[in-house]
Amino acid sequence: MAVKVIIVGLGSLGKRLAEELSGKKGVELVLVDSDEATCKEAADRYDALVLRGDGTDPKLLGEAGVQGAVLVAATGSDPINTVVGILAKQAGAERAIVVLNDLALRTACQTAGVDIVVSPVISAANEIQGYIFGTEALDFSVAVSGGARMAELSPGSLAGKRLGELRLPKGTIVPLIIREGKATVPTDETLLSPDDVVILLAENEEKLSAAKRLFSPASSGT
Repeated sequence: MAVKVIIVGLGSLGKRLAEELSGKKGVELVLVDSDEATCKEAADRYDALVLRGDGTDPKLLGEAGVQGAVLVAATGSDPINTVVGILAKQAGAERAIVVLNDLALRTACQTAGVDIVVSPVISAANEIQGYIFGTEALDFSVAVSGGARMAELSPGSLAGKRLGELRLPKGTIVPLIIREGKATVPTDETLLSPDDVVILLAENEEKLSAAKRLFSPASSGT
């Protein structure tokens, strides 16, 4: 059964995704952009249905066949991507992936039911593909050099604790925390905020899984 993938926004990331998914077996591709020249170029280049219009228009999303589809909101505007993702979920999209340059809207997206928020600084087209085809976890774990693993995690019940208080499994570290759209290198004294994005690096999948359990909503962090 084919997977319908709708990409709203044909900027650099949208085009890269379209390039990789166009003509791929088992993929029904729909591309949406507001620019006429961009749409014409896409229609000539990709094996896809190309629609010109505003991705925040529910009628256009219906024309694209959003119900049951995987939608990627990848315009150059964080607010537009947020609205597109929320509308897609309301219209019955199976999954919605929202690309945000500034992660300040991450909580709003998650509260509204958006499945995943992607920072293009951390995640790229190949990770989005992995999520589309169900080969990646919801936190966008990605393979990195040497067999190590990296993941974006939300603090959950650990919010309010200092990083040094966490009992991180041996072989895992937190090299970065993204807060209000800015990446910072944390210390043991760094207090975790509910809206933080914690970047965790683990030696292998087993240790990554152990760290995920620590960050799970059911965890008390003790």
